[in-house]
Amino acid sequence: MADVKLVRTDEGFAGVVGDQPVELLMKRPKSRGGVRGKSFGAQIGGYWRIESNHKNLDPVGLFLGEYDGEPVHVRSEVHLTPHYAVRHADVSGAVGEQELKARVVPVEAPASGPTVVGVDGRFDGAAITLFVTVKGDLSEAHIHGVIGGHSVSIDATRSSVTGRYEGPAALFPLLVSCLLFFI
Repeated sequence: MADVKLVRTDEGFAGVVGDQPVELLMKRPKSRGGVRGKSFGAQIGGYWRIESNHKNLDPVGLFLGEYDGEPVHVRSEVHLTPHYAVRHADVSGAVGEQELKARVVPVEAPASGPTVVGVDGRFDGAAITLFVTVKGDLSEAHIHGVIGGHSVSIDATRSSVTGRYEGPAALFPLLVSCLLFFI
């Protein structure tokens, strides 16, 4: 299990996962953004676009990029309630030949509490079972669960990303970028 220690910089987050340097330079204006840098010694870069949910309860998101010279494409199809809560979402794509497929569903939570969703899927044959919590005021987010039999526990605030991660290296920047998108 590797310790995650990233802190906010002027343009994103930088630090280490275990002894591997990670630098995520992120641009996050509304429903479009980008990421570039290094993670686990590999170059990463890409951008995302998420359709507006204004009068659209089924927005589609798309991430296109590169990880360690391999193409990355991830598509999400989100289905919202009339009050814009997540009914469910389907995520699919690949990092090179490593296929990603996941289903996101809400988990029971108090009406005034944080948003909690469960994620079940597979990445390159490894089972993914995660719970993602986003605080109501969008000041912090958390991922806890298992990827390929290894525990994952990542906490993100507007100033840091900490926790423990031992999973596929190519999946780490995608997970962190998703968390940081919401805060």
